[in-house]
Amino acid sequence: MSYRLIDPQEILDYGIDWSAFLAEQQPADSITSSSWDILPAGPVLSGDSVVGDVSRVFVAGASSGRFYQLTNRITTGQGRTAERSITLRCENR
Repeated sequence: MSYRLIDPQEILDYGIDWSAFLAEQQPADSITSSSWDILPAGPVLSGDSVVGDVSRVFVAGASSGRFYQLTNRITTGQGRTAERSITLRCENR
């Protein structure tokens, strides 16, 4: 399993680069909306943004010893919907 680390005291931003996905669409597409969820519940998500083809969100308040699935869902100008997930592992560093 591939995962990214976060410390319980950290507030970090995570992002997904959608450029390859958007470029392969015919015609090429762009992000019109983005939303983030995290499971299991607990960490706080804030400051979500889209700059160009990259969607980002800040994560705070993770609990040590836990794994989380951070999921980004986008809608494009052509009406496509897609989602990608990042697995986070929280541990004291």
